[in-house]
Amino acid sequence: MYRKRFMQAAAVAFGLISLNAIAAQDFSGLGTTELTQLKPSEMGEEDRNAFRAEMQKRSANMSAAEKDETRNQMREQKGKGQGGGQGKGGMQGGGGMGRGH
Repeated sequence: MYRKRFMQAAAVAFGLISLNAIAAQDFSGLGTTELTQLKPSEMGEEDRNAFRAEMQKRSANMSAAEKDETRNQMREQKGKGQGGGQGKGGMQGGGGMGRGH
């Protein structure tokens, strides 16, 4: 009896995990600052498309200054993932062990 319940629970859990992997993420619950910290290059295609759609939706309601600030935050985040944030003077983000610049 316990084995049957366990197998049912395992099947449901596996189904939910699989469904989550297939469906694109819902980024609407995140703040704009949180969105700018994400790396679309590390997302699957569906998630990347959902990310872009959410950013476009938000940018439609932003002032020019807010759009500039958001772009700058995203550029800073992108730079951190590519060589330790060289744009901010030196070896922030660790390392510098020869990345073949």
